[in-house]
Amino acid sequence: MTDTPFSHRAYHRRWLLDQARDLLDFFAAGAVDSSGGFHILGVGGEPIDEPEQELFYTCRMIHCFAAGDVLGHPGAAEIVDHGMNYLISRHHDSQHGGFFWGVSSTEVTRPEKLAYGHAFVLLAAASANEVGHPLAQDLRDLVMKAIDAHFWDETAGAMNEEFTADWTPLSDYRGQNANMHSVEALMAAYEAFGDDRFLTMAERISDLIINRHARQAGWVVIEHFNKDWTPDLSYAGDPMFRPAGTTPGHALEWARLLIQLWHLGGKSMSWMPEAAAALFDTACKTGWDQQQGG
Repeated sequence: MTDTPFSHRAYHRRWLLDQARDLLDFFAAGAVDSSGGFHILGVGGEPIDEPEQELFYTCRMIHCFAAGDVLGHPGAAEIVDHGMNYLISRHHDSQHGGFFWGVSSTEVTRPEKLAYGHAFVLLAAASANEVGHPLAQDLRDLVMKAIDAHFWDETAGAMNEEFTADWTPLSDYRGQNANMHSVEALMAAYEAFGDDRFLTMAERISDLIINRHARQAGWVVIEHFNKDWTPDLSYAGDPMFRPAGTTPGHALEWARLLIQLWHLGGKSMSWMPEAAAALFDTACKTGWDQQQGG
């Protein structure tokens, strides 16, 4: 028996790389929309007629093909460039700043400014910077101007949730999902741009959502909050992005994010490994289907 960890074994690394290449091939074949942006694809890879493009999808495509460029995937750099140009030319609000949630080739379909979407814009900027895209730092500056002016709540140490196009608050809702993805993006930005402020913001969000609220709840991730960051346990919103109750998968995401953040921060936050392990264990116990599995 070998003592090499499974994750480091050559055949496992090759399998992971093959999976990544298959996914990149799948999306590269049909996702690029020649008129701008990206197509949603069906299970067979065929473009689905969907006139609206949502902000997070544009940004995730940039992020994925930036990773593909690092892997040497043919055409990945051109797809990153395609996405970056669409993100800045179509999603960006040149009048009020920030980024629209939904656009088409001819109009703004959903003008809301959402923290969830802006987290992915920052991730796209960081990923594009890692592959040397010339617009990456401009994109970082555009999204951070919006985050600093409207989304970041310095008192709470977390992100406000949602605004209209002219930055009128849409509600008093505060959510952990947008903040979780903000932590992901802020860590990527810290690694890409080297600004310690990104790391500090990620640590503050993590402390609020996990070290305070999840710990108090027995390591269950509280999803929904009021304006003052007290838990709103009765909230029932969008079944895709804001489902009622807790989402065990988010606890698993947080477990990984905390370990990464602990390492990036020089292992100075001693509570993070304990929290990551507790979140993982609790999610597996509460989220596992004892009858059917999965």
